[in-house]
Amino acid sequence: RWEYPMRDESRRCFAGLLRPQLPESKLKHFEQLVRDGAAWHQPKRPRTGELLPRQTDWMTAERCRCCYKYGGVEVGPTEFPPWMIELMETVMPLCGLRGQGRWPNCCNLNLYEDGGMSVGWHADDEELFQGKAGDCPIISFSLGQARTFELRLKGTDDSKPAMHRVQLRSGDLMTMEGLTQKHYQHRVPKERATGPRINLTWRWIKSHQARCPLGR
Repeated sequence: RWEYPMRDESRRCFAGLLRPQLPESKLKHFEQLVRDGAAWHQPKRPRTGELLPRQTDWMTAERCRCCYKYGGVEVGPTEFPPWMIELMETVMPLCGLRGQGRWPNCCNLNLYEDGGMSVGWHADDEELFQGKAGDCPIISFSLGQARTFELRLKGTDDSKPAMHRVQLRSGDLMTMEGLTQKHYQHRVPKERATGPRINLTWRWIKSHQARCPLGR
């Protein structure tokens, strides 16, 4: 059953959580598929040359050629491979999305090899997703090592603790819904975790880039 660890009615911001619905063998199967199938790379920040503290890949639905730009980094697209379709056929019905016509059209993948890898405070409010303008649903699926996921209101001082904290385990589904990207930030902090964690975040591109066939 879905629960909502964050429910901010006044700002229309919500975060949903569904604990594992799949057997361990299925989760291990998907973890291996994603680990072996993604084109993992570790981008550098253009200004400093510093490597991002995680590996990543960016995938899009058929015909979409939109790049993902964030924090000065630009990641080119890979079309959804067959294993991604297999994974989505299993996961999307758990979110009430039956039929490919209702599915998200892109996915950002992150690989955290150990607890020293992380992602800092940010919002997925880029123009692609129109997160500052309106509803911007995101579906997150975790595989592997359990890690902490945190949420806070934008403008919160770094010295203050996160408003919402959830331990995400392998097989957990989490959503960010409504205007969460407009009003909130989220992160995966460094911690004493030993094993690798893979996270897939599916989104809907609403404003295709000019270079994309779907934006012409």
